[in-house]
Amino acid sequence: MQYLLIVIFFVQGIERTWTEKKLTLQTGGSVTIPCHYDRGFIQHKKYWCYHDKAAFNYCSILAYANTTEGKVTVTDNPAQSLFTVTMRDLEEDHTGTYWCAVEIEGIFQLDVTEQLYFTVTSAPAVSVNRNSVSGEEGSSVSVQCLYSAAYQNKHKQWCRSTDWSCYTVGRTYTSQNSTVWISDDGKTFFKVEMSGLKKSDAGWYWCSVGDVQVPVHLTVTEDTGHRTVVVLTVFAGLTLLAGVAFWMWRRKRGSRQSESQKRNTEWEQHNAELSYSSVIFKESKKKLGQRDTEAQQTSLQSEEPVTYSTLTNVKQSP
Repeated sequence: MQYLLIVIFFVQGIERTWTEKKLTLQTGGSVTIPCHYDRGFIQHKKYWCYHDKAAFNYCSILAYANTTEGKVTVTDNPAQSLFTVTMRDLEEDHTGTYWCAVEIEGIFQLDVTEQLYFTVTSAPAVSVNRNSVSGEEGSSVSVQCLYSAAYQNKHKQWCRSTDWSCYTVGRTYTSQNSTVWISDDGKTFFKVEMSGLKKSDAGWYWCSVGDVQVPVHLTVTEDTGHRTVVVLTVFAGLTLLAGVAFWMWRRKRGSRQSESQKRNTEWEQHNAELSYSSVIFKESKKKLGQRDTEAQQTSLQSEEPVTYSTLTNVKQSP
């Protein structure tokens, strides 16, 4: 039973360990390594481990994710399913074997690891002119992968870190992403050109010469020119809508004023002919005859004054 357990451990270790990468690094410089992991391990602890004799079981944990220990910083990026390790002020005694590791809890399970071997020297055999490049959507970027004379005839590739899909020297690759062209001068460097960048191109790549690799990070930013056009278009549209709204408001207001003016005109026309009333008060002056009786005199004297009203229409001059 003991031997069976040993076999299981060995098999699991082989399945969970990726191909070793070799890097040649400059003394006094720095390097950032991408460590990818399965999304099922997002909640697990990640760490960076070192041993000069390539014995993982005896390696020393230099730093856990989201911490800085001395010259080492480990940063976890769960959204991208990767953590990065940055080592600064490299020295020759930093030469040795390192592991990107995801901690797996359980007696019968090994930690998930990726092995890398660093050679730190004053004259790296393989390097890049820029470890980080950036370009806008639709634009182009280029990277020079430098190599020594001993690597002139080695196989050269530009590989994406997530799935290790690689582009080879002397061929043009056009896909749903950017167009990639790789040319080699055959002496000191090969050049990678990526044109028509898309946001999906962003991420980590490796310059690979023979069995040596160097990491390069690509950032793709939003096209500011396109954004300016969009902003101007939106502004023009809003201005047009505001103009139309103002025109409609003025038209509606003018219509209301016309109706008011029309009503005023009708009222003026209706009242163009004015009516004047003359009121005349007249008393009855009936002449009494000699044969009038005294009673008749009394009755006439008690009569109320009579009022006469005359209406005259006078048309106003225009």
